[in-house]
Amino acid sequence: RGRVQVVALSPHVYMRLSLEVLPTKLLGSGTSSLTTSLLALVPRGTRVYLPSLPGDAPAAMGAALAHLHASAPHVEPVPHIAASRVPSEAELLRRLDSWQEACSNQLSEVLVVRGDEGAHDTAAHGNPASPRPSGGPFATTLDLLESGALARRGVETVGLCGHPEGIGATVSTGEGIVHLKGKTAALRRAGQQPRIVTQICFDAERATGFVDALRAAEEEAPVSLGLVGPAKAQLLQRMALQCGVRPPPPATEPSELLERVAVWQRLRGQRHGAEAIHIYPFGGLRTTLQWLLRVEGEGVIGLAPPLEAGAKLWAGHE
Repeated sequence: RGRVQVVALSPHVYMRLSLEVLPTKLLGSGTSSLTTSLLALVPRGTRVYLPSLPGDAPAAMGAALAHLHASAPHVEPVPHIAASRVPSEAELLRRLDSWQEACSNQLSEVLVVRGDEGAHDTAAHGNPASPRPSGGPFATTLDLLESGALARRGVETVGLCGHPEGIGATVSTGEGIVHLKGKTAALRRAGQQPRIVTQICFDAERATGFVDALRAAEEEAPVSLGLVGPAKAQLLQRMALQCGVRPPPPATEPSELLERVAVWQRLRGQRHGAEAIHIYPFGGLRTTLQWLLRVEGEGVIGLAPPLEAGAKLWAGHE
């Protein structure tokens, strides 16, 4: 097959791509080579988010950043920081220094979550109105943002979690947006740019409605809309339970969800819609990229820039 040509939704509407990749996938002896070769095929400037999980070795994030910087310099790594698991501000500064060293002082963006135990990392924001006790100085995301530590270490953009379904039974979607706006305001006061990355959602109308609600609340931060790629139904059910979101309906098709998002994006445009689709590749990175290549070629969505060397996804990684 030759290179797939992008069929855009309209002459002026495209969406960028971001992905989540576990640091262990980049560092594991059985997965590192394949993961790195697959990332070589994603568009230049793709943000690759690196979750911080409770069981990860302390040096894992720095090693993953160094690996990406050396092997996939065309992507933009975004390490996660779990605020409630940071033992001290001094340790946070030390980590940021080591991450900058791993990236040749080119790390400009991180994503901050609260870091509840047992939740998928980007979903692990918890209840901002009732923070869980923390052994360190940062009980909440806002505590960490207001410390100024990120700005002092050259972080220009900070990702924040958005929750289209609210947070459990205690925080409604509207209340969550109020808390989110407090964080974006704190970042802007510090001269930093906020970015909102949403939790997985298996309801396209609810996911896009969250962005509409943000815009109605005069929140202009770019949004990366969290969706999942193809995966087994049991895995999606398990991840929904772990993340505290409504489970996917039977026979959920990721292409159908993406198509609904694409129609909404075409109506809203880049200013009022989402900047990017943020894909959780629960079914595997190769399967996810093959799926994206197919929907891109079918004109379901236009990626900007498009996937490169698409044929290699089929011929080189079977």
